[in-house]
Amino acid sequence: MQAEVMSDYAARLLQRGYICLPLRAGGKHLDLDAMGYEPLHLQTLRKDLKELAFTSVAFQLAQKPPGSEEIARWFHDFSGNVGILGGYSNLMILDFDNEAGCRTWLGAHKGIADGTPMAKSPGGYHVYLRTREPTVSSSLHFGMRRVGHVKALGGYILASPSVLKDGSSYRWLDNQSPFDVEPLQVDNLASLSLSPVSPLKHHYDRLLKRGFFERQ
Repeated sequence: MQAEVMSDYAARLLQRGYICLPLRAGGKHLDLDAMGYEPLHLQTLRKDLKELAFTSVAFQLAQKPPGSEEIARWFHDFSGNVGILGGYSNLMILDFDNEAGCRTWLGAHKGIADGTPMAKSPGGYHVYLRTREPTVSSSLHFGMRRVGHVKALGGYILASPSVLKDGSSYRWLDNQSPFDVEPLQVDNLASLSLSPVSPLKHHYDRLLKRGFFERQ
């Protein structure tokens, strides 16, 4: 996609309530330089700095979203891939690793299949929803099986029309792009029979009262 077309694409998605992020060409990593951040992880080749930077930037932008001028600046003369920010306006993207896992889950939630934005990834599917409460990026479990990831606060998803170095690509399903339908609103992951952790770990954490804190 040409730079001017990419800039217009990002602007149109912003009007629909989505924040596009510039990603490095052929890959999934944020292009921090294009966004005005110092890419310390590239200078030091440290994975921990990369993970800290990507999570922190994604969380910050969901809380203090960029405006149209900043989006235009990010994508001016830009020719890399494009991501969509999770967590903004409680956007939650279900990133299924493979088609079988997604279709099995959709079989139990038929009302979602045609009524919300969906994209085809090289291996599986992305399902775009909005939740009534904040959701944190995590792994994704359906029953006892891990089926992918949740991209919400602190995360982002690779989006159409991105292309990876191996030639595989991302595309919106017919009539299910953000320009065709609004994301369905759901209560939370649990209302979709999904969980960020396996059921055994969930019960173990509740027993030990992990994941909560007392108000100060």
